[in-house]
Amino acid sequence: MNIYQKINAVRAAVSYVQKDKSVSTGGGSYKAATHDAVTAALRKHLIDQGIVCVPSLIDSHTDPKGEGEKQYRYRATYSFDFINADMPEEKVSIVMEGHAMDNADKAPGKAISYAKKYAVLKLFEIETGEDEESRYQREELDTEAMILEMAKSETLDQLKTAYSDAYNACNGDLKAQKEIIKGKDAVKARIQAAAKVAA
Repeated sequence: MNIYQKINAVRAAVSYVQKDKSVSTGGGSYKAATHDAVTAALRKHLIDQGIVCVPSLIDSHTDPKGEGEKQYRYRATYSFDFINADMPEEKVSIVMEGHAMDNADKAPGKAISYAKKYAVLKLFEIETGEDEESRYQREELDTEAMILEMAKSETLDQLKTAYSDAYNACNGDLKAQKEIIKGKDAVKARIQAAAKVAA
């Protein structure tokens, strides 16, 4: 079979991937299909059909951290080549962007996982039940609820996790991010003050 027939065979074999993770937005949550879930659903069928996916980095950029920010934003563009293993000269390529937030060295890995997941979902026309186009249109950012969630933190580690969830949920909204940072600083000061009293 040529590469298009093989892609069609995989489409016939896999039509849906179950959402397997709950993602917090600070003011709520939604279910999503992870990279691992998509890979698990497709891997056997790609092997059976002899389709190999080869990713290539086209471009990447790391945005500098803003004042008071703990994480940086990494942006990258990849080309994913889906190659016919029986006729390697045949391939279908998809260019996809990936963005990720992190405070250490995991952002590039997150970005390529995100980009590959969506390249695969779109090429093989797999349903997940996610509504990417309207998720953030439906959800208004409730920074007050996010700050209240951070305020439940009793340790700096708990605050770090809650802050990361809230900041990422802002989805680039600078005003909301500033409110989250201000709320985080207030909670941090309270936790540190309590620690001094306990000592």
